[in-house]
Amino acid sequence: MFWAINSETKERINSISVLENPSYELIEEQKWYADPDEISFCPKNINVDEIEVKFRKGSNRVNFFGTEYVIAPHFFIHNKEKLGINIIPESKEHRLAKNWIFNRLKNKDLMFIYSSVKKPKDYSNKLNIIDLNIDYSLIGIEVTVKNNKTQRADIIIPFKKRDSFFGNGVVIEIQFSKQYPSTTAKRTIDWAIKGYSIVWLFKDDFNNINSSLIELNKKEIILNPLSKIIKEWNEESLYDLRNIFQNFSRKIDEKEKILLERIENPNVLGKCPKCGYGTLIKRKGPYGIFYGCSYYPKCRHVVKMND
Repeated sequence: MFWAINSETKERINSISVLENPSYELIEEQKWYADPDEISFCPKNINVDEIEVKFRKGSNRVNFFGTEYVIAPHFFIHNKEKLGINIIPESKEHRLAKNWIFNRLKNKDLMFIYSSVKKPKDYSNKLNIIDLNIDYSLIGIEVTVKNNKTQRADIIIPFKKRDSFFGNGVVIEIQFSKQYPSTTAKRTIDWAIKGYSIVWLFKDDFNNINSSLIELNKKEIILNPLSKIIKEWNEESLYDLRNIFQNFSRKIDEKEKILLERIENPNVLGKCPKCGYGTLIKRKGPYGIFYGCSYYPKCRHVVKMND
């Protein structure tokens, strides 16, 4: 678990910043409660606000393949299964990936590559997480947005001060299941509107995935800066507006042409909307004047004069 609440200070604090906070020097000797937002089910005989958790600093371990991997600092519920308490579920791969990111954040060793606004396809710029003005006390999985609503992500890394290029912070989304490109684009724009740069990590970005280990294919992960997202979005929006305006203008031209034809030939109403081939021609029947399709009897579409 990433968050916990201290029983004395009542402060909600994450497992990364707590290690650097002198107010919690004796962290393992203090009483901590689980964050209720991370609990998906709790038996009625247990108060969800008073579920005790322990703190684990994290460590480097070596598995039986001889590969070193890391466990990020975290809080955990002792005898969780025996107590019948469930936390919000996530896949092992997803949990391992988040663990890898959190541990890199703790060690301030996370490398990004990104492109500039002028050269959007050139990802030659490198950036270490330590070069960003990060507020480690606010790292989490949700952020408060307009109208006090919350927006959740896998990892949200806020800045102490807004950056002119990267915005309010960096959002990292980990997606192991299939996601349509249109959905990725929409969620990217949603975060950009809220002022955040974004990182997308998909299953293909990882290798050596097993029950206890996950590794990235590359040393750096691609960061999509806020400024670049907004510029591309503006260009796409402008293109969409121009396309809408073009289609609207063509419809006006078509309507104008139909009106001119009616003035020149009042016996013709225009193209038949039903078949799309014939012309609506003025006719007289036993029930009065109407416009009928010139493709009659193949097309029997009519428009009465009072229509």
